[in-house]
Amino acid sequence: MKRLGGDRRGIIGVILAAIVILIVIIIVAALLLIPFRSATVDETREAAIGQGVEALQLNIDVDMAEVTVRFVDDADVAVSMSVSGNQRSGLLGPQEPVNITWEERTEGDTLIVNAGITLGGSFMPFFGSDINCTVLVSKQLRTALSVSAGVGGMDVEATDGAFLTSMDLTVTTGGLRANMADNVTLDGPMAMEATTGGIDLIWSNVAVGDNASVVLNTNTGGVRATVTQTEGLGGNLTMRATANTGGVDLRMNLAGNTSAHVMTSTSVGGVSVEERVGFNGTDQDLRSENYASDSNFEVTLNTNTGGVNMRLRYEA
Repeated sequence: MKRLGGDRRGIIGVILAAIVILIVIIIVAALLLIPFRSATVDETREAAIGQGVEALQLNIDVDMAEVTVRFVDDADVAVSMSVSGNQRSGLLGPQEPVNITWEERTEGDTLIVNAGITLGGSFMPFFGSDINCTVLVSKQLRTALSVSAGVGGMDVEATDGAFLTSMDLTVTTGGLRANMADNVTLDGPMAMEATTGGIDLIWSNVAVGDNASVVLNTNTGGVRATVTQTEGLGGNLTMRATANTGGVDLRMNLAGNTSAHVMTSTSVGGVSVEERVGFNGTDQDLRSENYASDSNFEVTLNTNTGGVNMRLRYEA
């Protein structure tokens, strides 16, 4: 029988080694990715309103979760954060897939809370996650709110009586919605930013301070703003909405002594004014009949690739 040459035996050895390595990789990948393990999360953190505390500075950073923020009537608890849901991982996943951090301190009359939710360690070996984070903020305190989420949607509900000195909301992947209800006060900058996902702002008879401003920005996704101001605005407000790839939709309903100036620009896409009542000018430069008034919206809308749609109404 003719024996294999040295070169051929070497090639066969390399092939066998490659097959063994491939099998090991498949086994390890299966142990990491197939959801053999499921962990339930149900934890709550909270900070009390201490003596002399009149303001709250709240900073929350979340890896992956659906985040809901609500302003509530609570004279005892400044802020609470509840984390619940299930996390599925492979056999080699970490034993504690959700790490919650919570730090609080008081400086002067301000309670400062830094909170975070981290999932899955440094390499995220998870098959799936349905984690929900619910944050309840007391309307008793002037609040500076900053929430950042990596993956997951965010919904913020500022209810009657809430007083915001600033609001900064950021989502990397997911939708972002904020509802600013009647009798909410905004006395500082408000920013909503999404890298991949849409932005939805609902604004209804909000009172503004001298430092108030609104910036809505998305890289890939649309921006929609529904603005109703039939009661006094209380000052002048600049509002800017920008979509890199996606459309911008503005619906504005004004009455009384509040006026608006709306300017638009697009690189690729048109401007459509679907309704115009009490506004004059070109599609790219529109002003309410009472502009300028005691309180003014200065609005700038622009898109890189996408159209701008508007419905504008003003009634004396």
